Amino acid sequence: MEGPRLPPSATFHESDDDKPDDPPPTWHRPTSSLSALPSQDPPSHHWRNHSLNLSPILDTPSRSLPPQDSIPELETYVVQVPRDQIYWTPPPEHAKYVEKLRNNPDRNKKNGCSKRLMWFFIILVAFGFILGAITLILHFIFKPALPIFAVERLNVKPSSFEVTLRAENPTSNMGVSYVMKPNGVVSLTYKNKRLGRGKFPKMFQAASGSDKVNVKLDGSTKNAVMPPRGSKQAVSLVLKMELKADYEAGPVKKNKEVVVTCDVKVKGLLDAKKVEIVSENCESEFKD
Repeated sequence: MEGPRLPPSATFHESDDDKPDDPPPTWHRPTSSLSALPSQDPPSHHWRNHSLNLSPILDTPSRSLPPQDSIPELETYVVQVPRDQIYWTPPPEHAKYVEKLRNNPDRNKKNGCSKRLMWFFIILVAFGFILGAITLILHFIFKPALPIFAVERLNVKPSSFEVTLRAENPTSNMGVSYVMKPNGVVSLTYKNKRLGRGKFPKMFQAASGSDKVNVKLDGSTKNAVMPPRGSKQAVSLVLKMELKADYEAGPVKKNKEVVVTCDVKVKGLLDAKKVEIVSENCESEFKD
């Protein structure tokens, strides 16, 4: 008794066009040639693409593939890092430089000393510059002005002269103190002949102050050739003073030497009763 024949469609022929990766074919026996079995399991479900089982499987629920939209796709993410969190790795040359400094401690000490000297020199120069600027500013702000003197009256006595002067301090922001120089004198001369000499009294003047001062000179007119008594001819006298002026305004102090020369023309010098001042002119100058 011959067995069942295979259908022509089930015959498998390997062709040259088949690729080596294709799955092997599956053989199936026709269901018509099989006797009915008491219990028959449902045919297994095959997922191979080249299966030759064309019979539909109705009893087994099909396991469908997930939809194409649910398959996750590869995505690209851009990560932004703040600038202050970017860490920089120093180049290896820095490590060599640090190692070189560690191996030469004497050189480090020398460099430290040189840096200290450099900073000390810079601070010294800056301090000198600031001090010079302050001095220059104070020089222009607190600048003493020449004092002004004027002869107001001249009295003649048998052995002395009394001269009344008016002194003014034109400096608006500094007071001044007048004292005689160690070898200075106040002299009154007539044609280069000394008539009297004396001392200038100590006096302090406030800023922009004006005061009177009396100067007493010891001497007489006996040794000088004077015009005859009762003559109305004017006599030219020279009053010269050498003073030391100390200007000050708080911590600022300046010392000056002042020479005052007054040309005075008078009448009645030999008459002790009355001496008339015809003209007078006083000039002051700072002596370096």
